[in-house]
Amino acid sequence: MTNFNTPAYPNDVHALMAIARAGGKDAVRAARRAAAATERAAPELAQEALAIAIRLEPLDPSPRLALARLHAEAGNLADARVEAAAVLAEAVDQAARARAAFILAEIARVEGASAQAREHYETVLAIEDGLLAADRGNPTAARWYARARGRIAELDMNAGERNRAQTGAEGALALLRATAAAIGEPPVLAADIADAEMRLAALELDSNQPASARRRLGEAIGRYEALVVTEKDEPHWRAVLSDAWALAAEADYARGASDAARQAMQKALQTRLVLAARYPNEDWALAGTWRVHAALHAALGDNAIATQSFAQARAIAERLASHNAQAEAPARFLLHALLDQADHALRTQELNVAREAADCARMLAETFAHDRASAWLGDAGACWDRLGEIARAANAGAATLDAFQRAVEFRRLAREHAPEDARLVRALAAALVKLGDASLAAEAYASARAALHESVTLRFKLLETAPDHTRAAHALAAALERFGLAAQALGDVSGARAAWEDELALAERIFHDDNSIDALRFLAIVHAHLAQLGGVDSELHRRAALERFDTLASAGALTEREAALRKKLWGA
Repeated sequence: MTNFNTPAYPNDVHALMAIARAGGKDAVRAARRAAAATERAAPELAQEALAIAIRLEPLDPSPRLALARLHAEAGNLADARVEAAAVLAEAVDQAARARAAFILAEIARVEGASAQAREHYETVLAIEDGLLAADRGNPTAARWYARARGRIAELDMNAGERNRAQTGAEGALALLRATAAAIGEPPVLAADIADAEMRLAALELDSNQPASARRRLGEAIGRYEALVVTEKDEPHWRAVLSDAWALAAEADYARGASDAARQAMQKALQTRLVLAARYPNEDWALAGTWRVHAALHAALGDNAIATQSFAQARAIAERLASHNAQAEAPARFLLHALLDQADHALRTQELNVAREAADCARMLAETFAHDRASAWLGDAGACWDRLGEIARAANAGAATLDAFQRAVEFRRLAREHAPEDARLVRALAAALVKLGDASLAAEAYASARAALHESVTLRFKLLETAPDHTRAAHALAAALERFGLAAQALGDVSGARAAWEDELALAERIFHDDNSIDALRFLAIVHAHLAQLGGVDSELHRRAALERFDTLASAGALTEREAALRKKLWGA
C-alpha cells in the first residue's frame, strides 16, 4: 500500500515524481514542485510532471500554460500551440486566456504568419483591456497589454507602417512607465520597460534619429545590466544586453561617434563571449555578433579587425553547420557569413580570399538549390554575382562574363518558382544589367543589347506596379542608359536616342528640384549622351550637360572621366 505520509515538498526530485505518478492528495503539489525544479536541468521530466498536473486538475490553466511554454522553448511549436489553444478555448480565468493568446501570437510570429500573430495579439489587448476596465490599477494587466501593443508595433514596423509602429511603441512605453510610477519598478517591469525602449530605439534609428535612439538604449542597457546582476542564472538577460550594446554601437556610428561605437560593439561581443562560454547553444548568436562586429569595423575603416572578425564568424558557422549538413537554416547562415567575408575581401582587394569564400558559398548554395525553393536558387545567383565582381576586379574578362551569365541563369530559375515575387524580378533585372555591362566590355554588343532590353522590360513592369517608387524609377533609368550604349555601339542611333530620352524624362522626375551632386551628375551624363547623337536638339543637350558639368567642377566634384567628357563637349 502506498505511503502518502511523505512530505508534500521534499527536496528529492525523484521522490517528488514518485508521489506525482502514484496519485493521491499530494500528487498535484509534488508534480508542480518537480516541474519547477527540473524545467532547466531536465525539461523532459518537467514536461512529464506538468502533464500529470494537467491530468489531475484539468480545470487549472497554470500547468497547461507552463507546458506550452516549455514546448515552445524546446522548439516543439505544434505541441505548444495545442496546449495554449486549449487554455484560450476552455479557461475561465481571463488572465490565463490572455497568456495563452500571447503564446499563440508568439508562435505565429516565429513562423512568419503575421496576420495570425496580429489577430492573437489583438485578442490579448481585448482581454487585458477588459481586466483594466474593472481595475485600472492592475499592474499585471497593464504589463501584458503593453507587451501585446509593443509586439503589434513590431509587426507594423515590418510591414512598413512606420507611423503606426511609432505610435504603438510609444503607447506601450507610456503605459509601462505609468505602471512603474504607481508601484515601483520590480525586475519584471524593468525588463518590459527596457524592451520597450529598445523597440523605440530601433524605430528611431530607422528614422535617422540616432541621438534619441542612443539615449533610449542607455536606459535599456542600465536595466538589462541590473537584471544580469540580480538574475545570474538567466541567460536571456545577457543575450538582450549584447543586442542592446550592438544597437548602441550602430547609433553611435550613425551620430559620428566612432570611438563610442567601437567601445559599445566591444561590450556587445564580450557579453556574447561570456554567454557562449556557459551555454553552447548561444554559439549561433555569437557568430552573428562577430558578423555585426566585422561590419561595424569595416564601416569605420578598421579593415584588419573586420577581416579577423569575418573569419571568426565563418569558423563558428562552419563548425555548427557541419553538425547537421542537411539542415537548411545553418547552411543559409554559413552561406551569408561566407558572402560577407567575400564582400569585405573584395573591398580590400584581397581577391584570392574573396574568390575562395565566394566559391565555397557557391558550392553550398548549389548543393541545396536542386529541387529546392527559389531562395536557394537566388542564393546561388548571388554567389555567381560575387564571383563575377571578383573576376571583373581582376580584369578577367572571360571569367567575368561567364560568372554573370550563370548569375542570370540562377536568378531566372528562382523567378520561375515564384514569378510574381517582386524581389526576384528585381534581382533578375539587376543581374541582367551586370551581364549587359560585361558584354559591353567584351564588345559583344548584340548580347549586351538583348540582356539590357530584358532588364528594361522587367523594370518598366515594376515601375508600372509602383509608379511613385523612386528606387524603381532610378533602376529603370540606369538600365535605359546602358541599353542606349549598347544600341549606339550597334549603330542603332534611333534606339539609343529613344532610350536616353526616356531616361532623361525619368531622371527629371526623380531629381525634380534636386540640385545635389548626384542629381547634377546623373542629368549631365544623360544630356551628354543625347548631345553626342546629333540631331536638332543636340545643341540644347550640349549646353545643359556643360552647365551641370561646370557646376560640378566649381564644387570640386568632377571625376576624371567627366572632365574628359566636358572637354569633348566644349570642343564640339
